[in-house]
Order: sequence, then structure tokens, then C-alpha cells
Amino acid sequence: MSLSDQEVQVRVSVAPELASFREVSRGLLARGLPPERVSFEEARGPWEGRVDALLRGMAPGALPVVPRDFLGLAEKVVCHREPERWALLYRVLWRLTHGERRLLEREVDRDVQRLRRMERAVRRDVRSLVIRVRFRPAVSDGAERYVAWYRPEHLVVRLAAPFLVGRFPTLRWSLFTPDASAHWDLARLSYGAGLAWEAPPRTGGPTRSPGAPRFQAPPEERQAGAPVMMVGDVPDTREDGDVPGFAGAAGRLLEVVLSRAGLKPKDLHVSRGPWSGGDADAPGWREAQAFREALALEVASVRPLLMLALGPVAGQAVLGPGFRLHLNRGQFVQTPWARGAMATFAPSDVLRRTDPRERAELRIHFEADLRSAAQWLRLAGARG
Repeated sequence: MSLSDQEVQVRVSVAPELASFREVSRGLLARGLPPERVSFEEARGPWEGRVDALLRGMAPGALPVVPRDFLGLAEKVVCHREPERWALLYRVLWRLTHGERRLLEREVDRDVQRLRRMERAVRRDVRSLVIRVRFRPAVSDGAERYVAWYRPEHLVVRLAAPFLVGRFPTLRWSLFTPDASAHWDLARLSYGAGLAWEAPPRTGGPTRSPGAPRFQAPPEERQAGAPVMMVGDVPDTREDGDVPGFAGAAGRLLEVVLSRAGLKPKDLHVSRGPWSGGDADAPGWREAQAFREALALEVASVRPLLMLALGPVAGQAVLGPGFRLHLNRGQFVQTPWARGAMATFAPSDVLRRTDPRERAELRIHFEADLRSAAQWLRLAGARG
């Protein structure tokens, strides 16, 4: 006995891009195909456009409108590596367009919970790529170009590349991953095939990333016994190769303020700060606790006189869960780790302020706190 038309299983191919899923899903919805009748397979190669077999003969007015809030979620989820994401996305979309318009507001719904977990994982992976990727100078067609190879957990090149353009707008660069590549030529961002290769071309010159940390203690001076251990908690507290430091504008601001305060690079050990990948604007004690546990061994090897925490997560990691930046900033306390400890703003806290007056006020407080740290250090040294 043959299956009726209502029982036929439909197989569709979709590329890991929002445009592909959006068009495929609209065609499926227009045909009235419920999730249980659809099987998805992931397309290989670039997305090539319209789903003619599904859309053929459909009037424009018959095509359903995909909810905007769902599209924002789907943009991240399509980049996840979970093979079942397509079926899950389409099932949620079907429910949204068949009587459950407020489904995404139901955080206890199992389908919604799964999508949110995938979305968070992709966001973390984008942030990790942007923070950790390291470009090296190379020569292409007689012109200097910066090249990087990175292995992300998910398919996030198209999400991360615009952030890299914003970070390095005046440099020609190419980013390669096993799945895809991105290329910026100062005018246009383009994408290409991936590359199974872990060592980008290098020249005899330095391997410093464009925009890499300017504030760095020289390797021979970063050793146990540095008077100050500086701990940061935000994504611009990163390492360039084996050299920890503060990157970009935050690094330049920190360099200037430390110099004015009289704190020299040879007096500082910049922690590698095992940032957990959480949201720097909403830190919690769980992140700070993991941060604190990872710092313990590093503190034991450095044996600093003063712990200097920059930012709220670093403050909680060094000073405990009761620390609040707006209440406890600039206060010196004793800790089991060092003779003294103090927390203040991270340089990015200052730069994040868009109001000029507010930014100026924060910078004044930031500089005053670091001058106090330098004075504390001089008094502690005099006392032996």
C-alpha cells in the first residue's frame, strides 16, 4: 500500500546561513508542511540562492512572514554545529506561526531552552574568536597583509568578521578556519572556503597582532617576586602569543595612566586572567569564583606585595563575593595572597562611557586610584 500524499516525508537541503534557512523554512510553511514531515540535511558548499522546488507557483502574498525576534535567535543558532538544530528551529518556527506567537517568551519550554543554549554557545564562540585570534604579517602580491588561522568551536566566521573589521579597519587581513575564511581589503569584506592548516605564512619580522597590546612587561622582567600583580577581567585582557597584556585602546590608556602614576613595567606582573567568556557587563560570583580558583597558583608563583584588580570580576576574584566596585573601589585591604590589595576600574570601563563628562570623571578616579597604589607600594617598600 502506497503512502498518501499527507504521509510523504520531504527532504530539504539547507546551508548554515540565515538566508538559506529563512528561504527554505518559508517555502515549507507556505506548503503547509508540519515539522514531523520534514527531514533536513546540511548542504555542502556555499549557499546558491532560491529554493525553487518549494516556492514554485506560490504567490508573494502566500509566503508567511517569519517573526523578527525569531530571526535574531536563528541567526546565531544556524551557526551551531548541532545537527538537530534545523529540525529544532523549524519546529519552533512552526509553533510560532500556528498559534503560539509568544512562544519565545516561555523560558520553561524545552525547545526554547535548547535554542537559547545554542545561541549562548555561539555568542561565546564569536567573542572568543574576536578576542583570541592573532594576526601575523605576511606578503601577498607584493603588499603587506595580516593572516590568521583559528579553529572555532562553531561556524562563526560570518558573525565574527564584521567585528574584526571594526577592530582593524585600516589593515588588510585574512582569517582562515577549517570551515570558512574571511578577507578584508580596506573596502570590502568577502568570504571563501576554509583551510585545514594551522600555521599561517610568516615573515622574518615580528609576529605582533595588528592592534596588539602596547602595554606589556618585557619577558625577562615578568618573573616571580614582581611587587604588583595586576589582574583584569574583561575581554581586552588577553595575551599576544606568550605575552600577557591589555589590547588596543584600553592598553594605550593603561600605559599612559600607569606611567603618570609612577608604576613601571618591571614592577608589574600582568596576570593571564582566565576570563571565562561570560558577559563582561553583567559579571557574577560564579564567574569570579572560577576566576579566583585559577588565579591561586599564579599568585603563589609571583608572590606580589600588592594585588591590583581592574574591573568588577577581578575585584570579586581578589577581594571576595562581597566586593562591589561602586562601594569598595580604591580601598586597600589585606588578603591571604598579598600584603595589600586594591580594586579599581578596568580601562575599558572608562572607554565604554559615551558621555564626555562621565568618561572624564571616571578617568580622574582611575588615575587617582593608580597613584594611590604607587604610593602604597613606595611606603610598603620603605617598610621592607
